[in-house]
Amino acid sequence: MAASLLLLVLRYAIISYFIFALCAILQIDIWARLVWRHQRRLSLVPGPPLARWSRLWIAKALASGRSHEIWTEVNAKYGSVARIGPNHVITDDPEITRRVLAARSGYVRGPWFDSIRIDPHITNIVSERDAKKHSKIRAKLAPSFTGQSLITMEPIVDELLLGWLSSIRTNFTRPGSASCDIGKMTQFLTVDIITKICLGDELGCVKYNRDMHRLLETVETGNRVCQYFSVFLELNTLFFQLARIPSLRKVLFPKPCDSNGVGRLMGIVHEVVERRAEEGNKLNDVISSLLSRGLSKEQIDSELVIALVAGSDTTSTSVQSTLLAVITNPRVYNTLRAEVRGAVSRGEVSSPIQDCEAKQLVYLQACVLEGLRTFPPLSQLRERVVPRGGDVLGDYALPEGTFVGLNAWGVQLNKTVYGDDANAFRPERWLIEDTDKLHMMHQTHSLIFGHGATKCLGASMAMMEITKVIFERGKLLRNFDIAITNPHKPWSSQCYGIFFQKGFNVRLDAIEDTFPPAYESTNTTAY
Repeated sequence: MAASLLLLVLRYAIISYFIFALCAILQIDIWARLVWRHQRRLSLVPGPPLARWSRLWIAKALASGRSHEIWTEVNAKYGSVARIGPNHVITDDPEITRRVLAARSGYVRGPWFDSIRIDPHITNIVSERDAKKHSKIRAKLAPSFTGQSLITMEPIVDELLLGWLSSIRTNFTRPGSASCDIGKMTQFLTVDIITKICLGDELGCVKYNRDMHRLLETVETGNRVCQYFSVFLELNTLFFQLARIPSLRKVLFPKPCDSNGVGRLMGIVHEVVERRAEEGNKLNDVISSLLSRGLSKEQIDSELVIALVAGSDTTSTSVQSTLLAVITNPRVYNTLRAEVRGAVSRGEVSSPIQDCEAKQLVYLQACVLEGLRTFPPLSQLRERVVPRGGDVLGDYALPEGTFVGLNAWGVQLNKTVYGDDANAFRPERWLIEDTDKLHMMHQTHSLIFGHGATKCLGASMAMMEITKVIFERGKLLRNFDIAITNPHKPWSSQCYGIFFQKGFNVRLDAIEDTFPPAYESTNTTAY
């Protein structure tokens, strides 16, 4: 009874403290706006009227579930540099984006990145703001996700891909089978792939056909909340201070002893790291690689949790959006299907397809590039800070300390780069002979994965995985005919910095002469 009463009082205190903090933030917003109005020179940068006065405009955009569209609408209306907050601007200009992200630009990561710490006291490669510390972390992580490591990852992707196809065929292609939520199945696959690559065993989402430990559900819920911490920076400070109190830290942050969600994933990672350390790094997985490069067990815990959470969702979004674009465009669908089945009939591809083989299929590559371009998997602002002395971006002089947000969606819809039909999904734009135009498009397209010292380490792995899955979904084009169950509403997609799709239901008709090889999971352990 006493314990229950204490917990009730504690929760009431936290809620009261939270409400007080929000009220204080609103007061600070008004005060800060008055100061910035007189002392700073952002008044010349156009933008929505409310945005000049308060960060609530950004919060409202984030809460809408369509912030990616709002950022793009703002830049389309107000220009390539637009104001979205008292001290915030956003750009959709590829050249400005590249300059801001360049290794020696003077721009540094802003406090936005504090919102994506899994542990309040340990930074990771995504959240670390100090350039020198970030470079040291990156140097130790890079060999595990690039170069020779990609070769060892491909068989893992192949193995799980075959199991995924076998599961789909068994459950969704027999007479009377229900429609397949291909979006959910794709999420299960990408979670299993990244966990097996990093931990040595898959989580088991495909095998058990469920969201193991409610990981995906927890990530979605947590991401909705955390995006506000990237705007109201005082909340980060508040929670980091509260985390100094052990009893409050257990309530406010995920912990390895949790039975579900990110906390459970933390526990799994911690258990595997401890086991690998005792075994002497004998296995060929990412954890063993990182231990051999001198990362502490605590740092590995932090790095892998963020890699597992972020890597699975972004890849899943890219695969889903590309597939949707293909199967809702009959011309593209028929062209890609002909290329896929032609390559199979001529014996030009293995089963499953190898990355080197996939790169020879030009229309497949064009579809993947175009799918990523028209639906980048991230819309987070990823704000950088204008360096000392200020800078000129576009037509505007920005004072030092200004936060510059990056509009990833707007960059990929640039008509100067991609043409007047930049909003359209048209893979043929990548099949032209104009080498200068192609170079400009590829340079701009690469910004999807970042640029400079903060470019995504998993970019090559993601491209390999997306291409394989599209082909072998492309094995869905190789093994199945696909039709959307509800053409009027093919899915529900919400954006909270990253995307969460639901209800992407399709009907699958098996092509009987191209069965995939038999598959049995080698994972006998359900985490």
